[in-house]
Amino acid sequence: MVAVIKSSISYYDYDTRLRIPEQEKAERLLVERKHFILGFEPGKGKSYPVIHAIKMVERIKGRPCKVLILSDADCIKNMWKLEMLPQGILPHETYFVTDRTAIGAVQTALLSKDWDIIICDECQSLRSGVTRSKSQYSKLVYQLAKKTEYVWGMTGTLSGNNNMEPFCVMHNLHVAGMGEINCRKFKMQYCNQALKFGPFGSFMQPVGLNEAGERLMEVAYEEGVMFWPWDDKDDMPECDIREITFNVEATREYKNALEGILKLGEHESTTMKAIALQKAQQALNGFLYYDENGARQIYTVEGYNNPKIKYVVDQCRIENNIIAYRFQEDGASIKKALDSANIFYVTKIKEFKEYLQAGTKVCLIIQCSKGKAVNLQLCQSIIYYTSDFSFISYKQMIHRCWRRGQKYACKVTFLINDPGDKYKVELKIWSSLRTKQTVHDALMSIKCA
Repeated sequence: MVAVIKSSISYYDYDTRLRIPEQEKAERLLVERKHFILGFEPGKGKSYPVIHAIKMVERIKGRPCKVLILSDADCIKNMWKLEMLPQGILPHETYFVTDRTAIGAVQTALLSKDWDIIICDECQSLRSGVTRSKSQYSKLVYQLAKKTEYVWGMTGTLSGNNNMEPFCVMHNLHVAGMGEINCRKFKMQYCNQALKFGPFGSFMQPVGLNEAGERLMEVAYEEGVMFWPWDDKDDMPECDIREITFNVEATREYKNALEGILKLGEHESTTMKAIALQKAQQALNGFLYYDENGARQIYTVEGYNNPKIKYVVDQCRIENNIIAYRFQEDGASIKKALDSANIFYVTKIKEFKEYLQAGTKVCLIIQCSKGKAVNLQLCQSIIYYTSDFSFISYKQMIHRCWRRGQKYACKVTFLINDPGDKYKVELKIWSSLRTKQTVHDALMSIKCA
């Protein structure tokens, strides 16, 4: 039998009976500090404290506020417009802009207006600025935040890859005075530098905070971020995260792709190494992308039997699943297999929630980078068919199911094809995510001790 529970609480429920002390504290800090970040673990409930804080600011000002909500398209579509907007709890003048549309004329229009409150959801996307140049989106947010009274960030993954990234987010949101520190100055004064080599010679690259940087960020965290981890008080069901390894053939295509990785010199760019690694991962899953006359083509490895397919089909016969994949061809293979097995699936989150709410047995097939800012407690199983190296996407995906309101044990299964060589491409992707999880957990535990 498919378990059906309410997908998420309403703001009315939150406001009248379900608000807890940590959320009340968050509301107060957002209003008092003005430029502030809620660094709650994904699924801990950041949206309603922010909405309640908007109402508090409106009472202070004695008038409706003009609010700008910035985030990626999936977050705005699946969280703000699907779950928040229909409740009628946002000010009349609330505007939604995605990170990709905030360019050109839209950017000029945003900068020309006076906003009372700016909310940057999934603000970990502002982490450019130290190890790489600022994106156009980060530059825009920096300019908007500089002239806006209330600026609030929301993220469950403030630290994704290293301990320098939180500075970039806080700098671009002008939190705790970090907006006044130039990125170049931060790099030179507050980071350890390592000598690196590239195709055009040697250069110094920041690799982590030095002692001065750690002291600076310690103060900034205290002033500008509220962390809130999962703990025993949450009374959450278990979440079993595991891997399943399949022994597969080291095909000629895989060996050729791997040879491309090995031929790359020590000084080759990270982008080139990533492209070569993607080829090896594709080959392990039965296909290769290649370009022909500027268009992407697909080469299918003849006779390749991907054992992941059978596992996915077998599991989808048993229960509702979210099947996460990296490459479009992976998604096409999963759909073809489920069609052949007469297993019902959808590719849109809204439809998935509707079918689950109705008690229909269904699976969701979704790209692993798309699982952000949506409540899917109606499902308890996620299968990673293929994954990329993004810890943020991985962390966000897991907490679509394992979040407040979940009543049943959850499981996350990583599928790994191992051709038996020493390179273990897919296992290294999984290992990289676990390493980044350790960095994230360390930040959360230290700041919430």
